[in-house]
Amino acid sequence: MLSKNVGSSDRMVRAIGGGGLAIVELTGNLGSIEAFFHYFAIGTAIWLIATATSGSCPTYSLIGISTCPSELDEEE
Repeated sequence: MLSKNVGSSDRMVRAIGGGGLAIVELTGNLGSIEAFFHYFAIGTAIWLIATATSGSCPTYSLIGISTCPSELDEEE
């Protein structure tokens, strides 16, 4: 299992962005670009919602980023 590396504000942005993207795509509001953008948009929305829900992002792990507060910050 991956460790938590997505902080609370990052999780909120991911959830809102993924949900918004899914709604825009599924309601057909992307217009003529929708035919080309459909699968990418749905995949991106699923990725954003999944990483927001789990609190860990495999891409962040690969490049060594964490938006979670460090343990030192929590002790202060």
